[in-house]
Amino acid sequence: MTAAAPIDLATAHRILARASYGARPGEAEALARTGLAAWLDRQLALPAAEPAVEARVDGLLIPIRYAAGPGEQILDEHRPPATLRQSQAERWRLGEFRPGLRIPPAERERPRLELTLATLLRRTAAEAQLRERLAEFWHDHFNVAFQADGRVAASLPDHDRRIRDHALGSFRALLEAMATSPAMLLYLNNQSSRAGAPNENYARELLELHTLGRAAYRGSARTARDVPRLPDGRPAFYVDADVWEAARALTGWSVAGGQAFDGARALPRTGEFAYVAQWHDPYQKHFLGQDLDPFAPAMAHGRAVLDALAAHPATARFLCTKLARFLLGDPPPAAAIARAEAAWTRSLGRDDQIARTAQALLTGPEVLDPALSRTRRPVDVMAAAVRALDIPFAPNIALIGQLATAGQLPFGWVPPDGQPLDAAPYLGATALRARWQMLLNLARNGSGTGLSPHYAELAKAPAEAVAHRLAALSLGPAGAPVAETVAGVWAAAGRNSRPAPGEVAELAGWVLNAPAFQIA
Repeated sequence: MTAAAPIDLATAHRILARASYGARPGEAEALARTGLAAWLDRQLALPAAEPAVEARVDGLLIPIRYAAGPGEQILDEHRPPATLRQSQAERWRLGEFRPGLRIPPAERERPRLELTLATLLRRTAAEAQLRERLAEFWHDHFNVAFQADGRVAASLPDHDRRIRDHALGSFRALLEAMATSPAMLLYLNNQSSRAGAPNENYARELLELHTLGRAAYRGSARTARDVPRLPDGRPAFYVDADVWEAARALTGWSVAGGQAFDGARALPRTGEFAYVAQWHDPYQKHFLGQDLDPFAPAMAHGRAVLDALAAHPATARFLCTKLARFLLGDPPPAAAIARAEAAWTRSLGRDDQIARTAQALLTGPEVLDPALSRTRRPVDVMAAAVRALDIPFAPNIALIGQLATAGQLPFGWVPPDGQPLDAAPYLGATALRARWQMLLNLARNGSGTGLSPHYAELAKAPAEAVAHRLAALSLGPAGAPVAETVAGVWAAAGRNSRPAPGEVAELAGWVLNAPAFQIA
């Protein structure tokens, strides 16, 4: 298939369920009419920030309540997301625990909660849906968890900004943005890595999870000389010695948190990235078959490691396989992976490398294949419901709790491998019950997140017609069997044959809980 090939309405719904967060009313029809090429061109041309969406983010009012100390008056108010617009240095103190600094836990929680609510709103409201999808992908890929450290939680908005700035750009630039992200350096302990005692945590995950992948590890080999070579002479795989050398190369890449670094000086307390030459191991290194000269300029050894990793074929294969699975479904098609690898490699060093790779994935015949699918994760199904019903969405803290119970607490997946795509974490009894209740709440406005305007339009119409309209909004042509089932159960239960607005909302919740809506 080429991007200009005609597509039917059912295919348009499937594409929007995978490359975006689902179709709003009329969007699938527009995609089928204009074609995938026009949609992709538009998506890839949209700016990183959307003023209208950011204005809605700034308009959120988030409750905060606490007593500052014993016998003190309780603070109870609603605030806009002020920490999102602060600098990293301004937020940093919210994550510090040191003598004389007393900050209520509710204040420390603000950066994470504000970012979570902003993220949920952006996922549902942004016109740049493909960018939002890829921002989600990169957050999973470069996972950090707020529970690891209060300073990680305070640094989440900075980490998010770095990902959003590079979500469609150069992977090499994104890789360095992550290698210098305070949240990442703290989460994987590189901020304390010093010459003579390098910490391998970040270096190991850099190779295993962020670039080359587990399949490229040859733990049985003693040195790189014992692994097969690429045609250009580079090692095709990595060994433990490469992890060690990468850790040495990244010594001194730290976070400014007031640490003393020589007898007379200390870093400022800004929480920003800091390279400290006194902490760097300056001596010769050998990484992936390449000699790194001793006493190189500042950060040169670490950047050489990032250069080698970003350009390695194993990185292309690992990332393109993950992207194919994320954007197309399971199992990731071999032909799509090969096409993406070719686009990735041709675009090395370009500032639209990731965009070109995503375009290569989405313009192949695989995007038409209804057999490729995966279970929607909780945030995904929530966003798809909001978009399908055109809910004027205002996310709140109660919704965050519902998502967590359903298996996905944003920015809260503790291991470094990122929130799973596999269905298992979301299909247990507790998670499923939470998902069903969340979708019913969304449909009924049970948690105060917004009420669909379609209920008033559909009220007093025959229940069967209402079910068919709601299923068409949610699933397109694939919704017809769902509508028949829902209408049949409604009638069998003796429910109102011409439902009132509140009953239309209940019918919408039934449609959203259909098994077909849980799959993208």
